[in-house]
Formats: sequence, C-alpha cells, structure tokens
Amino acid sequence: MIKVMEYKCDLVNYSYGEAAHWPNSGHICDIISEAVNKHGVIFVSSAGNNGPALSTVGTPGGTTSAIIGVGAYVSPEMMASEYSLREKLPSNQYTWSSRGPATDGALGVCISAPGGAIASVPNWTLRGCQLMNGTSMSSPNACGGLGNYAYFQL
Repeated sequence: MIKVMEYKCDLVNYSYGEAAHWPNSGHICDIISEAVNKHGVIFVSSAGNNGPALSTVGTPGGTTSAIIGVGAYVSPEMMASEYSLREKLPSNQYTWSSRGPATDGALGVCISAPGGAIASVPNWTLRGCQLMNGTSMSSPNACGGLGNYAYFQL
C-alpha cells in the first residue's frame, strides 16, 4: 500500500482472496478502505471461486464495501471459441464464480468480466502461456477495462 500511495496510483487490481467471517473487517480491509476513502484510489478485486451458492464471496473483493468485487462471466461466443461448445447456452456466471450477497447484505459481486481460458500468466510460472480460470483472471480484465475507460474520458 505504501507503493500505491508513493506512485499515486489511481486504479489497483487486487487478485487475492480468502474466506472471512465478518465483512469490512481486518487489517487489510481497513488499509484498502482508507486508500479508497481518503486518497480516491479505485480498488478492483476478485470475488472468489466458491460458487455457485449464494453468499460465497471472499474477502476482500466481495466483503469490503470500498472495493469493486469482480465475478467471472462467460458468453456464448466465449463458450464456443474457448471450449468448443456447440450447444448455444445463455450468458452466465461461471459455476465456480462466487456470488453475493455478503453476510451483511451488501452486493458482494459488483461486476463480472471474462475469467476463463485466460492465456497470459505471471513470469514466475516459467511458461509463456497457460489457460487459467478464476476470478483472479477476471479481476485484472475488469481493472484494465476500467483503466481504458478512465483514460478515454480525459
């Protein structure tokens, strides 16, 4: 968080999550909420991969009100091109994508973005590409989209 403030970041992707018993609680939630509320930073975070049941969102993405929680979405076109699915199915959340509401009644998942069959992976995997699924793939996708939107609004 020190570097976020030092570099005056406007938009941050936080693709990390874990289970939580209480929404809007814990040290990291307090720090992120402070960055959002005091410094105007926009935080985008993965909501978790514990779906399809209701109230399966993880922290901080789905349980911290200062964060935009992101679920994973799949469209019919994505189903056809990424999974060779011939049957036309409606757009939907991936079955494993966590859902709200949070335990305090908050929305939990604010937006959804593509989160399946993502090919780019971090350098530490020592692979050029790998197909990965998860809200940790949809969160940077959404964050990049928000960054592009903000850039073109200037």
